[in-house]
Formats: sequence, C-alpha cells, structure tokens
Amino acid sequence: MNPRPLRPVDLHSDAGRLEGLYRDIENPAAVAVVCHPLPTHGGTLHSKVVFRAARGLEAAGVATIRFNFRGVGTSQGSFDSGEGERRDAEAAIQWISRKHPSLPIFAGGFSFGSWVATRAGCDNSAVKGLFLVGAPVNKYDLGYLRDCAKPKLFLQGSEDEFGSMERLTELMSVIPNAETFIVSGAGHFFEKQLDVVQETLREWALRVLEE
Repeated sequence: MNPRPLRPVDLHSDAGRLEGLYRDIENPAAVAVVCHPLPTHGGTLHSKVVFRAARGLEAAGVATIRFNFRGVGTSQGSFDSGEGERRDAEAAIQWISRKHPSLPIFAGGFSFGSWVATRAGCDNSAVKGLFLVGAPVNKYDLGYLRDCAKPKLFLQGSEDEFGSMERLTELMSVIPNAETFIVSGAGHFFEKQLDVVQETLREWALRVLEE
C-alpha cells in the first residue's frame, strides 16, 4: 500500500454540493464508499469509527471516499431521514466509479451510514461487497439484504445498544453470503477497540478481493 494524502473533493447529489475526502492509493485493487452515522446525533465523515474503517480498507489497497451527507458540515441540503441520504450515497458511488471505472467497489459505513450505503449498494451492479459496522438492527429494517447475494460483513460489538445480538442473529439466518465478526465487550462506538475495526475491515477486504 502506498496511500496518498487526503484530498478534499466535491460530490453532487439532488441536494447540491456534498463535502468529501478522497484517499487515493497507488495502483488500488478496489475502491470504497464509507458512510457516516446519524447526522442528527453528530455523525460526520470525521467520526472515529468511519475514519478507522476507511484506514483498514486503505491498508488493503483500497482507495476510499468519505463524505458528509446533506446538511452536515458544508454539504448542502437538509436531513432527509435516510431517503435523500441514500441518493447521496448513490452519488458517491457514481463519483468513484467514474474515477476508477475498471475497479470493484465496496460500499458500507457505520451505524445509520451502513443502512444507507448498503441500500444504495445492493441495487448497483458495480458494487461487489458490502460492510456494516455497528448495524442498527434495533432501529431499521435490513430485510432488503435477503435479496442481495453480494458478500457482506457485519462487524458488531457484543454490547451494542442499537444492534442486539438476538436481532442480528435473526437477520443473519435469512440473508445470503454474510459473515459476522463480534467484538466482545464493545458497545456501539467500539470504545478502546477501534484497532479491531480497522484490522477486521483490512482482512475482510483482502479476503473478498482474493475470492
């Protein structure tokens, strides 16, 4: 891996301009869109879990784009309860697909961002793998993943207050091509276990790319 400096970029969705940060890699093996947690609870592209997930992917030779959903930071628009944010994620996928048209794409994120990104990614044939960090299975219906055969990673804390092990187990029983990695003792924000988030994303990306 030979990562280059983060570069500010502008994305454009139906909300207007979106603020992004792009990390290129010399001869990348793939590219990834990494989405942030709930804007109304302070989620931004700078959220620690989002940053560490991106770092793990970059360590696997994956170029990354993180961006602020509509109404966050300097991104235009306003919060849209996940529907407009899905279109923002689609705009990010389109942006990185145009930049690297021959490379596989991963799409995912942390918490709310994982729900948004995987809905966008399931419907896009260019997206080859999905990752959900701290999937908020207590709050959102992730049943759409039943019809999505793409490789999926669920990275969850065993004490996640927004994603119980019971509900996650129920979900895993009905969706195809999914694996889980449970971080023992971790809550939703993976306090003191962010290194595990980073390393797990690195290992998963390498494994999917090899397959």
